Amino acid sequence: MTSTTNRQFSFQASSSIKLVGLILILSALVDYLVLLFPPNLTDRGWLIQTASSLVDRGVVPLVGMALVLMGYWMDSVLGNAPKSRNNIADLRLWVGILASLLGLLYLLIFPMHLNNTRLARRDALSEISQQAAQAETQLESQLGSQQFQQEIEQRKVQLRAQLTGLIQDEEQLNQVIAEGNLPPQILQVLEEAKTNPAVLDEFLEQQADSLPVQLLTQIRQRQQELEDEAKTRSLKSSLQTGMSSLLLAIGYIALGWTGLKGLGLLNKGRRKPSSNPG
Repeated sequence: MTSTTNRQFSFQASSSIKLVGLILILSALVDYLVLLFPPNLTDRGWLIQTASSLVDRGVVPLVGMALVLMGYWMDSVLGNAPKSRNNIADLRLWVGILASLLGLLYLLIFPMHLNNTRLARRDALSEISQQAAQAETQLESQLGSQQFQQEIEQRKVQLRAQLTGLIQDEEQLNQVIAEGNLPPQILQVLEEAKTNPAVLDEFLEQQADSLPVQLLTQIRQRQQELEDEAKTRSLKSSLQTGMSSLLLAIGYIALGWTGLKGLGLLNKGRRKPSSNPG
């Protein structure tokens, strides 16, 4: 009585494990279909995003297939394995085929994703370079315009008024110095301008002359930052998605081999060595 009860319990446990595994597989396949529809194979961004999403979801069906095979393994160990020799009706056959197909899919994703991220990085760097060149051309055209010169003169007037006010108001100057809001270069100019007002005019002229160089430097610094971000983003995507895809391919191929081997399909082509009669 106890043996029968244990066998029934074991059969229920293995059936539940196989059911959970099957649900995981089917839900993942539905998720794959939704993810792949509608396809846009000409859009490199869609290809990269889809590959990353497929890899992110790749563990779920892998776990489901492992649970299904585990359920069959429990049946065979406990003597509850089905006696039917119809492989078509055996779930392990379809799990093995599906695992092999997914293993091939993730194996193909690995080089394709690396190539797509490389091309996307190239396009991103080219676009950044074009935008920087356009910004420099626009800056050059603005530097020669009368409006830009007027803006510089206005800034010189405003800055001269602010600095002159600090020079004349010793209390306010000391407060600003205590707060640490002024660069050392301006502090030095203010100290020298107390006895030599011409120093202030020289400083303002230098700032106006160096403004185009400062603006050009900002454009190139921003270009370098964007290029570094694009390279880092491409490298992370290549390593994370590429290596994960390769690991998933290995896992699926191993599961597919295990499932098909459990049915004896991988051993049918082997012949037993014939014994020579003495």
